[in-house]
Amino acid sequence: MSNVAVLPTPLARAALAGSNPRNAGTCGIYDIAGRLGQAHRREKWLCTYIDQLIETAGFPKAYPLLKAGKLTTTAQGHSRWCRVAVDLWFDGQLPAGAREAGAVAERVEVDSRLSANLHSLFGDVA
Repeated sequence: MSNVAVLPTPLARAALAGSNPRNAGTCGIYDIAGRLGQAHRREKWLCTYIDQLIETAGFPKAYPLLKAGKLTTTAQGHSRWCRVAVDLWFDGQLPAGAREAGAVAERVEVDSRLSANLHSLFGDVA
C-alpha cells in the first residue's frame, strides 16, 4: 500500500489551518460560506459577498492580514474571523422564537449524547 501525501498547495494549507489547534477560535471563508449555504461558490465571489455583509449587514470584520505590505481587513481567501463574533452574528439573524427552539434542541442533543456515552460506559444499570 502506498503512502498518501497532500501536495503543499495554498488551498491545502488553508484547509489544514482549520485543524491547527492555534486557530481553534477562528473560522475561514469556507466555514462562513457553508453556514450561508454558499459553499459551492468560488473564492472571489465569496470574498465580495462577505465584504458586502460587513459593509451593509454588520458582519464582523476579518482579522487584519498583510497584503502588498499593508494591513487589510477585507475578506481574502486566507482571512480568519473570530468564531465567537461570527456565531453571535448568525444567532442575531434568527427570530427570538427560533433562537429559543434552537437552544432546546441543542440541549436535547447534548443530553442524548451524554446518555449514549453513559450507556456505553456502564451498560444497563437498573
